Amino acid sequence: MKIKGVDERMDIRSKDFDAILDQYKNMIHYHIHRMRVRDPHDEFLSEGIMALFLACKGYDETKGNFDSYVSRMIRYRLIDYLRKIIREQEKTDLIINEAHTQAAIQQELDFLEKEEFWQNVKRTLTDKQYKYVYWRFERKLPIKEIARIENATVDAVKNWGREVRRKLKEQPFILECKKNS
Repeated sequence: MKIKGVDERMDIRSKDFDAILDQYKNMIHYHIHRMRVRDPHDEFLSEGIMALFLACKGYDETKGNFDSYVSRMIRYRLIDYLRKIIREQEKTDLIINEAHTQAAIQQELDFLEKEEFWQNVKRTLTDKQYKYVYWRFERKLPIKEIARIENATVDAVKNWGREVRRKLKEQPFILECKKNS
């Protein structure tokens, strides 16, 4: 009397793996398709082939017939591989999100520092001197154009500029900016 599991086990171990692969390749494709996975680089196919190989090496007749065993091994191996890919993608997304968050925080800090800088400039200068800074440095207008807009003489605008340089030269926030640049 033959025991089915023993003969089947000996038969699997004695077969050439290429013959086994030809016989079970459609099963691998079935599980890939069933999981609705696109596999353009045959990564899942490779995992399925590895699962088939390990199933051949580790088959135990107490675990049921070989077809069921192979099917479970392939399915579980593909699920594990899919979970691994998802974990790696989540880690990558987390790193990217963290980098974007850090960049956004740095942008906000830069903006606040810039805002604080301009508030310090405004507190230090008179209204006309601040208008000079605004038109000359932020709007990049020539002195003649500033004089026309502010209804002042060119000499008066030049004087505003001299006073701005004199007042700001020794301010601590200006010296701090010079150190950082």
